Amino acid sequence: MAFVLPLACAAPAREGVRAKGGGDAPTSADSAAASSVSLRDSDGRGATLSSVIGGRPSLVSFWAPWCEACVRELPVLENLSRAVAPCGGAVVGVAVGEKPDAIASFARARALTYPQLTDEPFVLADALGQRRIPATVVFDRAGRVVFTGEALDARATAALSRALGDAPAATACALP
Repeated sequence: MAFVLPLACAAPAREGVRAKGGGDAPTSADSAAASSVSLRDSDGRGATLSSVIGGRPSLVSFWAPWCEACVRELPVLENLSRAVAPCGGAVVGVAVGEKPDAIASFARARALTYPQLTDEPFVLADALGQRRIPATVVFDRAGRVVFTGEALDARATAALSRALGDAPAATACALP
């Protein structure tokens, strides 16, 4: 199965989600600051991105349940998560503008097993320059942003594959 979805969010504008525009790619300092932003996991407990990805190459998907393009990506992200876990990688969902209990119910109803965090006040999204959803950010094992893009596509999975190739556990690991 290929992990490519040519999607663009057609969801209506919503408070806090801004039109794509301005902003440079995050710097190393931005990446470090972003990884320590206080978020909530799906149980409502405090978490940081760095505590969830734990030094693993990771693909982080920013999404919301009202965004149809985002919801279409969820099964693909679930499959990608299962594929990268044995290679030492991770997939993490970050729901923007949503409460943890709503995301927990939504994820449970769709049998999503990869970690879901909530960025209700858009702090992490802003720190990483994400102004539109769906959005994809890939981190290497050092926690540096190595890719930013919109919907999950071949460029995002290639960036994750390269990051996994640099990880010790990824020997002989190839993404489908």
